[in-house]
Amino acid sequence: MKGLQRSTLVVGVDEQTFEKVSKVLSAVKFFADYAENGATALESTSFLPFDAIVTGYPLPDMQMQPFLDAVRKKDSRCRRLGLVILALRGMLPEAETFVGKGANRALALEDFPDELPQALFRLLEVPPRFAMRAISCLNVQLTWGNSRTICQTENISAHGMLIKTDHPYPVGTQMAFEFAIPGESTSVRGSAVVVRQTQERRERVTGLGVRFNSFQREDQNRLAATLTELAV
Repeated sequence: MKGLQRSTLVVGVDEQTFEKVSKVLSAVKFFADYAENGATALESTSFLPFDAIVTGYPLPDMQMQPFLDAVRKKDSRCRRLGLVILALRGMLPEAETFVGKGANRALALEDFPDELPQALFRLLEVPPRFAMRAISCLNVQLTWGNSRTICQTENISAHGMLIKTDHPYPVGTQMAFEFAIPGESTSVRGSAVVVRQTQERRERVTGLGVRFNSFQREDQNRLAATLTELAV
């Protein structure tokens, strides 16, 4: 982090949990502020530009989706921050339904000491992801020949995309891709590499995370324009 301290708002957890979260974050130079409920958090975010929010689930005073919508609204100071939900393991599947709908990650409360810092580092180092379900075609380069797969894009960023597919291509697999931007007749085309396979418990999707290597012609600019529209 090179001496930089990030400001994190911890929302809707009990004081004992906050102390544990604060201690974990402080060790990796994340300053933790506290809001006991969603309303207090939204008041704070109206005038303070936090780098990240860590929120308990469920919130004590409001439904999660309205809270996420308020954080991500167009004029919010915290619209582009990283947002992680902490939930008891038994409620994690329910909390994970908000990933891509305002939340970036959902973690089991029992696991947060190990996973939370890395999750925040990753969220603050990569561009925002947007939900975009579109038909995709993958031309995968394998040692025994090429494989053509039709699948679905789940979410996308300027750096890569999450693809829903039953084909477990290993990390490092090179591929050519194309996918249709909703409302446009010409597909975006380029090349990518598999960087991870999904964890179904966390993401509720069986598939692959791929990183873009290159694009054809002006397709990267077209994708950038689409992501800008999705951010509005």
